[in-house]
Amino acid sequence: MEFIINKSELSYGVSLVERVVATRSTLPIIGNILFEVTKSGLKLSANNLEMGIEVTLKAKVLKEGSILIPAKTLSGIVSKLPDDDISFKLKDKGLIGINYKKSNFNIHGLPPDEFPQLPKVKETKSISVEGKVLIDMIGQTVFSASTSEDKYVLNGILIETGKSAHDSTNLRMVATDGYRLSKSGVKVEGLADIVSVIVPSKSMGEILRILSQDPDGTAKITIGPDQMSFKYKDTFLVSRLIQGQFPDYRQVIPKSTETKITIDLQSFLSSVERAAVIASQSANIVKIEVKAGQLHIMAQAPDVGSVDEVIEVEIKGKEKGLVAFNVRLLADALKVMDTDKVVLELGEALSPGLIRPKDGTEFVYIVMPIRTQEVAA
Repeated sequence: MEFIINKSELSYGVSLVERVVATRSTLPIIGNILFEVTKSGLKLSANNLEMGIEVTLKAKVLKEGSILIPAKTLSGIVSKLPDDDISFKLKDKGLIGINYKKSNFNIHGLPPDEFPQLPKVKETKSISVEGKVLIDMIGQTVFSASTSEDKYVLNGILIETGKSAHDSTNLRMVATDGYRLSKSGVKVEGLADIVSVIVPSKSMGEILRILSQDPDGTAKITIGPDQMSFKYKDTFLVSRLIQGQFPDYRQVIPKSTETKITIDLQSFLSSVERAAVIASQSANIVKIEVKAGQLHIMAQAPDVGSVDEVIEVEIKGKEKGLVAFNVRLLADALKVMDTDKVVLELGEALSPGLIRPKDGTEFVYIVMPIRTQEVAA
C-alpha cells in the first residue's frame, strides 16, 4: 500500500470517521481505522458495531493495499501535520511510514482481516431527500431526544412518511425526552414508500455533521428490517435501528389552546437567555405571565437576585397567569428556529406550552410546565 494525499483531504476524512471509533470496547480491533487503497482512491472506515461509516478520499495511488491504523494515534499525528502532501507507505511487518517534507513517522498497523466490515442493508424501502432539508429537520429535532438509557426507545428520532391528517407534510421527524417534544415536517415530492422507523439520535447527529460539511446534494436513506444506511456523495453510513414502540406524539400536541402570543424571535430568545443567568442559579425555572399586552419572563434565585424581562407582544385569547418552564428547554427550541416571529401557545397553568414559527416550516415544539408554589393545579 502506497499513496500520496493532501493534508486537508486526509484531515477531513479522519475527522469524519474517528467519532465513530469505539474508545472503550472489549473488541480492541474496532479502535482502529481501516485504510483501503484502490484505483478509486483512499477509503477510510470505522465501525463500532452500532454504527459504521466509510468515506472515499482523493489520493494519488502508487500501490493498492489495506491496513488498520490505531485511530487515536492517527488522529494525533494528522492534526499536527503541515499543510502539504503526505505520503503513506506500508513497509515490512505492518510498519507504516508517514512522510512529509524531510520528516517522517513510523507507526505500527494491524492486518485488516478481522476488522468488521460494514453490513450491507437489505433494501426494502428508501427515501431520497435534499441535504438542506435534512439539515433543517434533524437540527430541529435531535436535541430533544433522550440520553437516558432508562428511556431507550426515546434515544432515537422517529422518521415517518405518509400523509398526515394534521398538516400537509409527508415526511416527519419526531424526538422527545418526556419533558419536551420536537416535530419537524416537510412535503417531499416522489416519496413512495411508507416508513416508520426509530434511528438512534447519535447516528442522526453524525448524518447532520456529514451534511453540514457540504449541503448541496441529495441523500438516500435505505431502510432494512433492523438497520438503515445513509448515502451522500462519497460518504456511506450504516446504523442499527431502535426496536420498540415510539410514543403516540399526536396525543401530546394540544389540539387547541386558550392563548396565542406572537413574539419577535430574537427578542424572545435574548430575554430568555438573560433570564437564564438568574434561573440557572436556582433550578432553571422561569415564570411567564401575560398581562396588559406584554409578556413577562421572570426568574428569581435566593442570594443572587431576580429578573423581570418585558416584551411587547400580540395576544389572541385570554391573558394568562403564571406558567413555569425550564429556561433551558425554552432556549433550545428558540435557537433552532429560522423565522422572524414565533407563536407561543398556552393553556391551563399545568398544560404543555407550544412554540411554533408564525409562518413557514411545519415545526412544532412542546414543552412541559413545572409545578411551583405559585403555579399549582
